[in-house]
Amino acid sequence: MFALGDYQAVIVIADEAHFGRAARRLGCTQPSLSARLRRIEDALDLRLFDRDRSGVRMTPAGERFVEGAARIIDAARETENAARAAQAGFGQTLRIGMTQVSAYQVMVPALDAFRRAHPRVRLRIFEGNTLRLERMLERSEIDAAFLHPPLHAPGLSDALLKEVPLVRHGAVTDNPEAVRRPLIRYPRTEAPVLMGNLSRRGDWDGDAPDVEADTMLGALVLNRAGFGPVVATEDYPSPFEKARARSRGEPTGLSLQTAVAWRRLDRRPLVADLVEKARAIS
Repeated sequence: MFALGDYQAVIVIADEAHFGRAARRLGCTQPSLSARLRRIEDALDLRLFDRDRSGVRMTPAGERFVEGAARIIDAARETENAARAAQAGFGQTLRIGMTQVSAYQVMVPALDAFRRAHPRVRLRIFEGNTLRLERMLERSEIDAAFLHPPLHAPGLSDALLKEVPLVRHGAVTDNPEAVRRPLIRYPRTEAPVLMGNLSRRGDWDGDAPDVEADTMLGALVLNRAGFGPVVATEDYPSPFEKARARSRGEPTGLSLQTAVAWRRLDRRPLVADLVEKARAIS
């Protein structure tokens, strides 16, 4: 393998067809340029140029070498430019996960600020619950996630962005004699702290079977279908309240935190800037 300077020297000699002019263009002495070419030809065990009093002419082998050398120089420049562009955020793809709640709470202003700072970055958005997004981060399937702590996967860091009170909405039913239904559950793997707190309050007392939803929207669907009361964030934009004033629900004394999470060892500038932009809007 030759250094890029070796390839460049051969290209300049071919362009100038004169050792003196080629040496001046390269900023070196003619003897040093001749010595470099001799070293290259010795390594290849062939002649790249014929020299005589009329000048320097490429041999057939030299022509092929110069063609390949030009491609190598071009590839090196493209690689250098790509690295600089990546540092500036051009052409990269950032994969971001989000929960339904984080989508309406923080995602729009955070991504708007990030887009303004990095207009050429490509984004891919993935939706899931916190447990799934944690696993995707661990497996490097996404680069950052907007979710709800506490986190349980090792190797992740998070920054708190928002904390919103949780309220209880009563069961919706057309049967006024219906018994008090138990609270619609969230999976304990998804919300272990919340479910533990609610369980200690006795929110599953009742005669109806337990019902579970792994998203807040799913829980509200079940609530509106009459399956039982639901705990949701105070600011959740329910799609079922357009025809009537939205009830704020009963306070529970509990709250839901939203954070941005990333792999602790991922120190890429783009990820760090996404976290910074998200924290700035919280």
